[in-house]
Amino acid sequence: MTVTSSESNIQAVLFDWGGVITHPPGPIMEKLYRDVQVDQEKLQSRRKEYRDDDPESQFARLERGELSLQAYLSWSRSDLPGAELIWDPASNHFLFDHLTVVEEVVQRISELRDRGFVTGLLTNNIAEAWPAVTEGLAVETLFDVVINSAFVGMRKPEHRIYLHAVQQLGVGAENIVFLDDNQVNVKAARACGLNAIQVNQPLRALQQLERALEEL
Repeated sequence: MTVTSSESNIQAVLFDWGGVITHPPGPIMEKLYRDVQVDQEKLQSRRKEYRDDDPESQFARLERGELSLQAYLSWSRSDLPGAELIWDPASNHFLFDHLTVVEEVVQRISELRDRGFVTGLLTNNIAEAWPAVTEGLAVETLFDVVINSAFVGMRKPEHRIYLHAVQQLGVGAENIVFLDDNQVNVKAARACGLNAIQVNQPLRALQQLERALEEL
């Protein structure tokens, strides 16, 4: 059974982009890093040091729009040579050009709007990468609310961006389901009162979403 918004306590569905609307980025990133011959030992070392909830990391500053892409690429090149190519829109190895949307997810978002649910996009992103996102996804026709971290100066898992999303969606946090592939972001969303689903595989998450719309 597919419920409508009038039959559910949930009134809005909020989606992450990478790994939720697109195919999981992890395997793609691994291949790209190998292709550009990044030192694998150093890469693993950097990953162990990195924390998604560190607000002062270079990547966090980039995603909030506080650091220019060129400054980030320069820093990345000196820190881990080759890794900067993954984040450079001018590179053939630019990650965003290799992420493709899952058509079944896109179709479901459209169906959710037809069923009366408010839909939103909440993505940690890079300003210069936004054309690649919108080229592959008709955000203006799919979503009532679009929030890009680089444009609002906030990023997940900062609580303020979830509160901003709740305000923009115009419904209570308890009436929202949020889908994200990052456990840290999911925990932060729950701490802000949202219902959250951690996405491992986008199609499987659609099944979890339908159960949530019926049961919550």
